[in-house]
Amino acid sequence: MDRGAHISLEGIDGSGKTTQAYMLLTWLRGQGYRARYSAEPTYGRIGSVIRLHVYRTRNTPPEYEALLFAADRVEHYKKFIRPLVARGWLMVSDRYLHSSLAYQGVMLRDVEWVREINKFSPPPDLAILIDVRVEKALQRIKRRKIKFEKRELLSKVQREYRRLVECGEMERVDGEGAVEEVAADVRDVVMKFLRRKRLLTKPLLESAGSIPI
Repeated sequence: MDRGAHISLEGIDGSGKTTQAYMLLTWLRGQGYRARYSAEPTYGRIGSVIRLHVYRTRNTPPEYEALLFAADRVEHYKKFIRPLVARGWLMVSDRYLHSSLAYQGVMLRDVEWVREINKFSPPPDLAILIDVRVEKALQRIKRRKIKFEKRELLSKVQREYRRLVECGEMERVDGEGAVEEVAADVRDVVMKFLRRKRLLTKPLLESAGSIPI
């Protein structure tokens, strides 16, 4: 069976990436692809620690956060992403490697160290940045308590994401249009990628079996 592909959607908090990830998943399935959604942090052993403790604790050392995210990602990749992609599935991840490079890389001022501790989690086949202005993102999340919503930090994270786009690691989609317009642009990027990788043939749908979400 041909290998599938791993697609990640990235962006600062309030960018709309989760909505776009679900819309892309629905569209891929509607086109006949075997597609699955995942998100980071996961709901696995380490991801649960991040969600239950790190996100609710103030002044957590950024080094500690970075290492936890890296460990969660290894488990996510080896137990979920790699097995499904090997069986021909398209994986749609709501955050993955580039989130750590942008967030923890900025907080630690050491993107290369963050990249090093994540070396056992291969980059996605396609990473898409849903790019919105910080002011727009803050308007969207003003009623939510999010650890990383400080304007200064988000501005630095946004600049790092855009640097990764300039370096060729990510594809950029303008996230400030109407939801359907953004979704159409995301689909366009994905379709160009699938054509380039010759993944337009849609295998018969099958169950993901016992692989956990």
